[in-house]
Parts: sequence; C-alpha cells; structure tokens
Amino acid sequence: MGAMQAQEFWSGQWSVAARSSQLDDQAIIDATSRREILRTWPLRGTIHLIAAEDIHWMLKLAESFAFKGVERRREFLGLTLEEAQAAVEILRSALDDGEPVTRSRCVEILDDAGLMKDRGHAYHLLWFSSQMGAICIGPQEGKEQTFVSLERWVGRGVEMTRDEALASLAFRYFDGRGPVAAKELVRWTGLTAGDCKRAISLAGDRLVPVQTEFGEMLVSTGMAESIGVDSVDAPEPDRRMLLLSGFDEYMLGYGDRSAVITPEGAKKVVPGNNGMFRPTIVDDGQIIGTWKRTVTKTKVKITLEPFAGLTKSQVGGLDRAAEEYGDFIGLPAQVEL
Repeated sequence: MGAMQAQEFWSGQWSVAARSSQLDDQAIIDATSRREILRTWPLRGTIHLIAAEDIHWMLKLAESFAFKGVERRREFLGLTLEEAQAAVEILRSALDDGEPVTRSRCVEILDDAGLMKDRGHAYHLLWFSSQMGAICIGPQEGKEQTFVSLERWVGRGVEMTRDEALASLAFRYFDGRGPVAAKELVRWTGLTAGDCKRAISLAGDRLVPVQTEFGEMLVSTGMAESIGVDSVDAPEPDRRMLLLSGFDEYMLGYGDRSAVITPEGAKKVVPGNNGMFRPTIVDDGQIIGTWKRTVTKTKVKITLEPFAGLTKSQVGGLDRAAEEYGDFIGLPAQVEL
C-alpha cells in the first residue's frame, strides 16, 4: 500500500487488518513496538501508517511539497520559523535516549522552553519536528500517543535515489488501489503533476493501462493478472460485505469516488464536508451506509446506518462482518440497526 491514512489509531489498525488474514489489534500494536511499522506524517501533512524502513526516503521525497503554505499557517498561529526550528532541536535532544515519551510530556517540554504561547501550538510543533525527521509517533501508551527519536527508533532504513523513490511510490499506489486514474497519484502524494508523470514512467512495465467505464486507468501488472483484466475468463470477485474504518484508503485513496458512492451517500459519509470521514459499509464494492462502534468491557456494539433498507442477505453479510471486527478486538459483537 505504500502508506495508509490513519488519523485515528483504531482506524489505522482496522484498515490494515481488513486487508489481512487472522490479524488482531495486538498484532499491529506489537509490530509498532518491534519498530516494523510507524504512524507518522509522511505524505500530505496527514498521519499514515507506513513500513518503518520507508520513512527516510518518503520524508526526503516530500521535502518539495510538505511545507507548502506552512509560513502562512505559522503566521496565523503566531509562531516564527525560529521557534519552530528551536522546537525541533529541543525535542530531538529530549528524546535522544530512544525511549517513547508521551505527547503530554512532549508538550510540557515545549512549554518549559517557552514555545507554548498557545495550546494550539502543540500539534504544529510536533508535526513540524516529525516532518523534519527529528521525531515520529511511537507506540501507543494506553490511550495516549507517544513520540520517539526517529534516528534512534528506526535507524537508517532503506535508501533510495529520488527516481527510485518516485517509481516505488507510484508502483505501490497503483498496486494497492488500482485500477485508478493516473491523475489521482497527484492528489494522493501531494507531488506535482510533472513528478507524478515521471514516477509513472519510471515504474515502467510494472504498471499497465486498462480501459474502464470511467476511462483509462492504471493497475500493476501483478494485479492485472490476478483479476484477469482483458480476459474473457476473468474470475468474478467474491461478493463480501465489509465494515471499513472512517479514514480507510477505500475512500481516502481517491479524489473521484463516483465509482463506489453516490453524491448523496458521500454527504452522509462526510457530513458538512468537514474532512471527518465516518466508517463505511461496503457491499460488492459499493458504499451503502455508515456505522459506528461503542466499545465496553464486555462487547462492541456496532450500530448500522444504511442509506436504504437492507435485504436479508445483506443483514447476514453484515452480521459476519461485525463478527470479524469483534474477533479483531477480542470482544463479541452486537449489531443494531
């Protein structure tokens, strides 16, 4: 996938598990603790889950666009470049022993240094320090986020030239989300149209064009073969109902979502178009409603809010999907309409 959007910790965990087999939430927490995956800001200024070994080349690739508009944002917040740079060095030094430090403690450290003139400055300074490669989000400590020294936590990781990085990111995007229009790579990465065109070219024959009812799209060669693109004997995909998290790549991986959701449905997934995506119900590739979870000590209640009435078959499929989610977090699931 390259990177998977994960503003909410539980949302990112379930996005990974929904594409895996027999993974529970502890497995993903353990992979974070083993320093195999990271939750940080590699693309578009938003939090993603990525393989830890990829963080350095992704940050390097993001340099050209990550700070676009940041001066105006700092001016709005009442921060200076010098204060932001000071925060980077203070956090780099404070986290140098490699141990996770809670977010609240990081804020205290910044406050003690006189950099917290407003509580709203915390997010910007933590983001900026992460984007500069000084720190990254560490393992969750209960319900609280932690931060670690990036250098101490993951070491050097994979090294790539800029062209290698462009090719890798393009391939992973289309392999994990294709078939998809080439223009979508611009929106997903934040790179320029010229960089994305070059990235697709550099990916070479690992990507192939396919004709769809929405026009020409790209898909990886391996994916094209597995789904039988352009073959009269193409296998029918398994019809499976899914409960996906709110910030899942099935929505966030694309700018044009018309293939999977109606305009009316989209307004219900993102009420008020405020950037907060509700968890979605998916049937045969189409988003047909939203859902929410309520977790207690003994169960997880899953409340379904379909856009229209459900058939008996759909209800059965959603019962199975809810059971899968319950197994993931280790609690029995109770479904309510």
